[in-house]
Amino acid sequence: MIEHITAAAPAISVEGGRILGTVGAGGIATALTVILVAGIREPKGAAAGGAPGGQGGGGKKSRIRKRLTSDQAQWTGVAAGTLYMSAGSFWTIGRNVSDAFAGMFTNGGFGTAGLGAVSLILGGIMYFRELAPGKAALTGIVAAGVWAQAGGIWGLPQALVLTGAHAIGLL
Repeated sequence: MIEHITAAAPAISVEGGRILGTVGAGGIATALTVILVAGIREPKGAAAGGAPGGQGGGGKKSRIRKRLTSDQAQWTGVAAGTLYMSAGSFWTIGRNVSDAFAGMFTNGGFGTAGLGAVSLILGGIMYFRELAPGKAALTGIVAAGVWAQAGGIWGLPQALVLTGAHAIGLL
């Protein structure tokens, strides 16, 4: 009689419960930045018809496999901007850009405008205008910083991004 069965290979386990291993906010911020740049930039020569050949030997030029839509770039920018703030270090530039944009409205030039008003302005631009993917990504990055500082309902995207990243073990 068979008393027990031995498995041929050990079961797959995820180290520490992290799906992608150790990533961290800086790693995710870098990865999202690469996704944004790769997904919104046209390769050189593509606008002129993408003629084959080029740099030393007649190889094929790079093409975009998947191009980010305006909405995808915008919300990837929001996620990236949120993680820029969490990562700190070099990534504080995202918050500095958000602060500079908000400062145009909150420094008295438009009367007494707070960060809630700036959040409404950004929300209106993001909802009513379809920007080019590059501009949409920058708008999303700026919005992430402004919304995080404004608090209230504007803090929901930051909470969702950070909670989601923690839930799947990225942070």
